Amino acid sequence: MWVGLLAIAGCIAVEGEKILARDLAAVDAAFSVLPAETDFGYAPAPGARRFLSAEELKRKSSPYELSLAPGATVCVVRPLEPLTEERLVAAMRASLKQEPARIEVLDFSRFPVPKGELEFPLSGLARPPESAPQRPVIWRGRVRYAEGRYHPVWARVRVLVSTRRLVARRDLAARRGIEAGDVELVEVEAPPGGPVTIEPEQAIGKVTRRAIRAGSAVWPHLVEAPREVSRGEKVLVRVASGAALIETVGLAETAGSVGETVLVKNASTGKRFQARVTGKAEVEVATVAEVAR
Repeated sequence: MWVGLLAIAGCIAVEGEKILARDLAAVDAAFSVLPAETDFGYAPAPGARRFLSAEELKRKSSPYELSLAPGATVCVVRPLEPLTEERLVAAMRASLKQEPARIEVLDFSRFPVPKGELEFPLSGLARPPESAPQRPVIWRGRVRYAEGRYHPVWARVRVLVSTRRLVARRDLAARRGIEAGDVELVEVEAPPGGPVTIEPEQAIGKVTRRAIRAGSAVWPHLVEAPREVSRGEKVLVRVASGAALIETVGLAETAGSVGETVLVKNASTGKRFQARVTGKAEVEVATVAEVAR
């Protein structure tokens, strides 16, 4: 029996991982004599072609018989399709889940892609600099066209989500205590996946680690609890000597919180020693010798 499709110059599009008899039967009824799951091997990679010879088709059709023309071959390809902006945006919104976002697609890969599920994981989204949140970035995605098989794609986008952010209402100098009027919560558009903001009560009463300009975000890593001992301030030094408690005055040369070790200079001798912070402007050392030396 002559299988007509083998004489056709075009190729058969196969969407699955394997070339099955049902794929061929959909184009030529002659293959319907074979069990639908008859396996003719793997489909080619996207963009490639695979040619099946008459001999290979006969061998894999056994014990069923197909009458093939001598030298006949069948060409198999994976179906390809162009990407569309609508499809890109839908996949991006799926990654952002319920987070409302403004997505602007400025450019994307124009090469046809295999049929499959389009994915844009958040891990593939580049982040613009904090000073220019609206700068376009590349979002790398992929098409999953078979189990464990992906085809890369990309898009140049501007993605912004609505979020709350704690910002400075005025310029805040480094090591400055933060008061209630120094910060406020505002609604902003920002790139997704940024640091988690803090509430005003988490910043008020703390000190800035560095200067923060008015309008800039106040992130958790930019504030810290005030230190009980500051560099350059006078501290009360307590020394336990047997049953006696000796107190003197020193000058802190490093800052620290309760439980931390700081460097203190003996105000009388100018000698330096280490002491443990015990309270506001208070430190203690283990022996008199440490203070006197």
